[in-house]
Amino acid sequence: MAAANRVLITGASGLLGKSLVKTFTGNGWQVVAHYFSKKGRDHRLSEWISGDLSTLEKTRDFINTHFDRIKDCRVLINNYGPMIYKDTGAVSSEDLISGFQQNLISANEITSSMIRSGRVHSVVNIGFEGAGEVKPYRTILPYAIAKSGLQLLTLSYGREFTGTRFYFVSPPSLEGGDYRKPSGDVVNPREIAAKIYGMVGNTEDV
Repeated sequence: MAAANRVLITGASGLLGKSLVKTFTGNGWQVVAHYFSKKGRDHRLSEWISGDLSTLEKTRDFINTHFDRIKDCRVLINNYGPMIYKDTGAVSSEDLISGFQQNLISANEITSSMIRSGRVHSVVNIGFEGAGEVKPYRTILPYAIAKSGLQLLTLSYGREFTGTRFYFVSPPSLEGGDYRKPSGDVVNPREIAAKIYGMVGNTEDV
């Protein structure tokens, strides 16, 4: 498979991740699919690689271990970042650090390494509904702060690396997800996956 048709998707065994894998393989792309503990279904166009992104050291170990597999990917989708449900009053500094590591720092490390490889042309960072808004959060404060930080990181990368396209996608609540915003739209993960593919799936002009 040509390098232009390879994509790395982190958090590929999650709700949106599985839809992304299905969408890209369905369009003939070769998918390098990262998972932590739940490996997805094998497919002739998907290669599943395990990795723990819970600390900086483990994230760098994941990159070093699998670099030969991910270096040729022309598209990176940073979808990893589990939500932490906790009442705001009970949030600890450890919760905040964990939220930043798994949602922002891991994305930064992987993005940086792939940019250095010189082959990635599009990076998609997944946020959440309301990312970047100044508002109180009752239960997902670490996640919200980290995803808003990821939005700023995306803008920063976009200004510095003008030869690479950077996208920040903040989907509404997903059907079948553990977390649902009290009000607002609820969408099928396939719709978001199709939207993302529409952004980065055409490599003819690269």
